[in-house]
Amino acid sequence: MLFHATLTHTPESCPGSHGSGPKVRDWPARAKEVGVELIAAGTCAPAHTIFFFVETDDMSKLNELFRPIMGLSKADIIPVENRMIPQ
Repeated sequence: MLFHATLTHTPESCPGSHGSGPKVRDWPARAKEVGVELIAAGTCAPAHTIFFFVETDDMSKLNELFRPIMGLSKADIIPVENRMIPQ
């Protein structure tokens, strides 16, 4: 199943601007490690927002993907249909 995830954090809890750096430095490797296919990802630094398209049939793997940033970011995760990209 395909999911779109939007993760946001406050400027005060931003790992990048507080010198602690990102909790995950390599999202493709993290996704592979937990068994989730990372389709695409992007960020809008001024908005403190990261966007993901991922695919998995196991919600526990999706939870595990974002575990390192739980408590720092709010996650809005919704299932989506792939109607735009030819298969």
